[in-house]
Amino acid sequence: MLRFLRSSNTAVLLVILFLAGVTWLHAFLHPGTDTDSRHGMFLFRAMAAWLEDKPDLSVWFGLLSVLTVAGLMIFINKLNLIDKISYLPALFYILLSGGAPVIHRFNEAVIATILLIFAFTQLMTSFRSERVSYGYFAASILIALATFFFRYACLFMLMVWGCILFFRTGYWREWIFSILGFFLPFFWLFAYCYIIEDNPMRIFGIVGEIFSTSHTIPSVDLSAMIFFAVSFFTGMTTMVYLLRRVNSQKNVVRKGHYMLVMTTLIILLIIFIAPCTLPQVWYLMAFPLSFFLSYYLANTSSIRKGNIILWLFLAGVGIVHYLYFAGQ
Repeated sequence: MLRFLRSSNTAVLLVILFLAGVTWLHAFLHPGTDTDSRHGMFLFRAMAAWLEDKPDLSVWFGLLSVLTVAGLMIFINKLNLIDKISYLPALFYILLSGGAPVIHRFNEAVIATILLIFAFTQLMTSFRSERVSYGYFAASILIALATFFFRYACLFMLMVWGCILFFRTGYWREWIFSILGFFLPFFWLFAYCYIIEDNPMRIFGIVGEIFSTSHTIPSVDLSAMIFFAVSFFTGMTTMVYLLRRVNSQKNVVRKGHYMLVMTTLIILLIIFIAPCTLPQVWYLMAFPLSFFLSYYLANTSSIRKGNIILWLFLAGVGIVHYLYFAGQ
């Protein structure tokens, strides 16, 4: 099975689409009408209000998830972070993000993930340049826009500044580009509040929302929590495998691997600051975890171990779905 899935055979896409359809089938048959907007910023709340009286919220959510996977595939394949072209990242993102039915709802982190993946692409592109790169300016704008949907996305500026600090020593102008890029969307927002709404003070209320946190425990069932824990532990194990091989990679690829590790650390920081965001943040966490798992399976010489991991994930997703529907 692993030999087939880690190939570039177009038939693998059909398998991925089939798994996506199976994991999201209940969302399409029984679209939800509730939207958790506690951690969403004003742009997400506007979208949620527009979709509130529409019974196909889950369908919209599924479409956004597909777009996230598409962004993930572009990011991985374009930048050659896996030694060979593979559809494994898309497969594992489907399994990780769709594994727990209890979190299948329209939420702000899905939109933020799409924007952040494109921001990461800008950062990776800058590593190929020996000159001052404007990719940090573009990445910072994308992170600011993601913050307008999911307040904790602003913490990914640590990613931008970490890349400049560790990978772009001497390019001091990129620090300025990143700061200007992050605050530019806020300037656009201030101009909108001042000119269109005639209420420039609203910008302070919006900025204040970013710093509000909640430390309540997320309300997800036990089977989902076990799925999260096991998936995270497996992903961290394969991350160790990646780090052991990182020095043998090309310079640009090596920086990309370190960047994904930093991504994981930032997501853990978000969960530490606001544990109640775990159902939303899991869609972010699925991004680096799917890469770590895919990298291991694409490069391991033990086909038997790889097949065991694949079948365990498929079985785990099936068990979580069964327990969820059995408790309905």
